[in-house]
This record gives sequence, C-alpha cells and structure tokens, in this order.
Amino acid sequence: MSDYNFYGTNTPVALNTGLCTVTDEETITATNPFGSPGDVVYIKINETQGVVVVVQDSVTRGKFDKFIYSNVPAVASTFTPSVAYYFDIASDLLHSNVNSYKIETSTGLALYSESYRPYKTSFDYKLIVDDTRRFFNGDVKTLISTTWTVFKDSCDDLAYLVAFGGDSIITLNNKFKSSLEFKIATR
Repeated sequence: MSDYNFYGTNTPVALNTGLCTVTDEETITATNPFGSPGDVVYIKINETQGVVVVVQDSVTRGKFDKFIYSNVPAVASTFTPSVAYYFDIASDLLHSNVNSYKIETSTGLALYSESYRPYKTSFDYKLIVDDTRRFFNGDVKTLISTTWTVFKDSCDDLAYLVAFGGDSIITLNNKFKSSLEFKIATR
C-alpha cells in the first residue's frame, strides 16, 4: 500500500468522541477513543469549524495539519463535536495509486474601499495528485463519486477531507494519464 491513500464511504460511521481538548497546536485529545492507530476521523466542531485528525498510538489523541486547519480552537480549549465521522484504514480504502501530491493555496483578500486595508483574508486549498497512468472505470470513478472522502499522508501523519473538483477525463481503452484535483474542506 502507498504512503498516500484515499479512504471513503457514502455512509460514514458516526463516532462519540466525548469532550475534546486541543492539547497543542496540532493535537486534539478526546475523552473516548478515536479508533485504531492510523485511522482517520473528521470532527465537526461547530457549523463553521471542522478538522480531520489521524489517530495516534494513544487512541484518544489525533494529529491534524495546523496550517490547513487553522480555524481549530486555541490550545487548552475544550469542545464537544456536533458530529465525528470515522474512516477505517483497513476497510475504507478507495485508491492507493498515488506517488506524490502537492497542495495549492488560493488567497482571497477583501479590502476597505480605496484605502486598500484588508479586513478579511480567506484561504482555499486544493490537493493535486500526480499524473500517473490510471484506469477510470474502477477505483478512480469510485473515488471521485464517493460522498465522504479523505486523503491520508502516512509519512507525515496528516489527513484532509476532500471532494473532487470536477474535470474532463479523456480515456483510451479505460486508461488516462492526468493529475486529479480535489478541494480540501477546511470547515
């Protein structure tokens, strides 16, 4: 199995994490276990905040990307998630044919009139996987049509909730060579 994998399901399994605490700038600790080490959990903190964690060796601890999920409450804050969805790396694998990936950042800046002082900055992220030769019918078609999809980087122990951004894919004998772009959900 690759170090970079997509996991997903159309009917995610809800998880009762109990009270959660932000223990440092990239770790959340829960009262109840998140799952098995290496599994992925999407935590909806409230209507405008969400985070994806990778379960650590201590199954009540999850690590997240502090740069992408910068809207997580401050260190030492506690919260009870409105919902948490669990992705089992043993059974929810969608696609493992990824050799490398990059994250593209788009920035938006809202300015006050002609004084050009910023009052709101927004960041949107795309995950772009390498342009490897792939088969469309099969795992790629399933990957882009699955409702709940996460991408996991096992090297850095980071994960992201993603959605296919839409594209035209031209196949020859069910094969194509193109990168795939996914939007990263940050809320």
